[in-house]
Amino acid sequence: MAKWTMAEVLRLALRHELDNFGEYQKAAREMENPALRSMFSFLADEEKGHIKLIKDKMAEFNITA
Repeated sequence: MAKWTMAEVLRLALRHELDNFGEYQKAAREMENPALRSMFSFLADEEKGHIKLIKDKMAEFNITA
């Protein structure tokens, strides 16, 4: 079983959320269908919330990105 530190977990989570945010933003820009554009914009906004949550936890535990 892998033993992860809090710092490793939070950095990994942040990296994934940032990647997802970028992909959703890109998809939203490229979509011609307004419903799909709206959906991807919504997902990007959700990722922003996740990024903030992770960064807040990192600050709480004095972990740098």
